[in-house]
Amino acid sequence: MRRGVFFFVTLIALFGAAVASAQQPKGADIELSESVLDLGTLSQDDDKQYIRLSFVNSGDVPLVITEVRTSCSCTTVKHDRKPIPPGEQGVLNITVDPSKAPEGNFYRVLQVYSTAVSGVKNITLKAKIENGD
Repeated sequence: MRRGVFFFVTLIALFGAAVASAQQPKGADIELSESVLDLGTLSQDDDKQYIRLSFVNSGDVPLVITEVRTSCSCTTVKHDRKPIPPGEQGVLNITVDPSKAPEGNFYRVLQVYSTAVSGVKNITLKAKIENGD
């Protein structure tokens, strides 16, 4: 009889834990529309290049982009600091100034820091920069 009671209590406890964990949010997550942006061939005399890169919060709680680090002064990123609700889209506005980029093959990594459970996301910018003279 004691085994039956113990089994029943254990079963109820496991069921309760499963229900509780199923209802807890998993967190925010970010899905970038692209992770590699190929800008082609640019001249150092070219105008600044403006890129709008979209992303989606694929998590179940609001996502906040806290910081975007660039590896070059030729690249800047503007982003909204307001929370992005689950399932909604946000945008990173990336500016590349070819006049500040070194000549040759250009590879730069942007690091996107956020409240996403998947951690830091990397975006690679690539181009061939030609001398403007």
